[in-house]
Parts: sequence; structure tokens; C-alpha cells
Amino acid sequence: MTMFTELYELATTATLAMVISADEKRGTLTISVMPKPKKDAGEPALTKDLTLTATPAEFDSGFVAALKGYRETRAGLIEQAEATKEVLQAAKEAAAKKAAEATTKVSKPTAKPSTKPSSADDADESGSEEADGESETTNQTTDGVQPNLFA
Repeated sequence: MTMFTELYELATTATLAMVISADEKRGTLTISVMPKPKKDAGEPALTKDLTLTATPAEFDSGFVAALKGYRETRAGLIEQAEATKEVLQAAKEAAAKKAAEATTKVSKPTAKPSTKPSSADDADESGSEEADGESETTNQTTDGVQPNLFA
């Protein structure tokens, strides 16, 4: 491919800005290709600039290959970002569904526990004897006041 074909392919996924500067003393060029993701793909990893410094002859022979490698790597990142976005969206939807189900279960009326003791409890309180042979009612004083256990 040619340089402009590669730039076109790269520009299909992002708006590009290029900065080109020359260092006369060294005889090199520095070229920066700076992508700005389109509105639907705002991933920070996708805004990494491609900045290369080389002689004009080196750019003539290798710049297209460098652009192609950068574009392919960036395309791989875009695919990963989209896959991650889909997984996160699915997880978010599952969490919302689970929260809605939990809210529905909590809001349903439940049977209130009875405040009246059961008949089995009545039998224990009224007629059962403790191991030493005294009933619970004999531990109370005759005036209805509980005995002081820590005296």
C-alpha cells in the first residue's frame, strides 16, 4: 500500500492530526500521527500517538510499513475495547436484573411471626421441672419480684 492508502485506512477509525518537524543539524524528520477516536470509541488506549524520527530516506523506505503496523495494532486494540465494552455491558445488565429480582423478593409481604407462644412452649413454661427438681415458678418471690441473683 501507499502512504495515503494507509492514512485513509487509519482515518476510518479516528480523526488524524499529523505534525512534521525537521532537525537540520541531524538531517532527520520527526513525524507524529495523533489519532482522536471518533465519538463512539473514546478509549484512552486508542489515542496513543505514533511518533517516529528518521532520515527522509528511511521514511521513504519504511514509513508505510510503520503506519501499517500501527494501524493493525490499533485495530486490534479497537476490537479488544469493543469486546470489553460488550462484556461490561452484559455484566451491568445482569447485575441490574439481579438487583431488580432482589428488590421484588424483598418487597413481597411475608408471613408475620406469631407473638403467641406455641403449645410446646406453654408446656415447658407451665409444667416442666428443671434437672434439680424445682420448677421455674419456685424461683420467684411471693410478691412477684425476681430474686437478686448477683447479691
